Amino acid sequence: MKKLIDYILQFGTLNQQQIDFIKNKAIEITLEKDGYFSEAGKIPVCVGFILEATTILIKC
Repeated sequence: MKKLIDYILQFGTLNQQQIDFIKNKAIEITLEKDGYFSEAGKIPVCVGFILEATTILIKC
């Protein structure tokens, strides 16, 4: 989660309340081999931050 927060902070500042909000709303999942984060033709409902084989999702 720290890498996600650090990435966001490259583009501006966040106060502690905003950081806590992101940490509470984000979930971490691991995609299985040949798994899909998004599918063609479907409207995305989440935003992902991909770090190696782990995806951290922000709920929409």
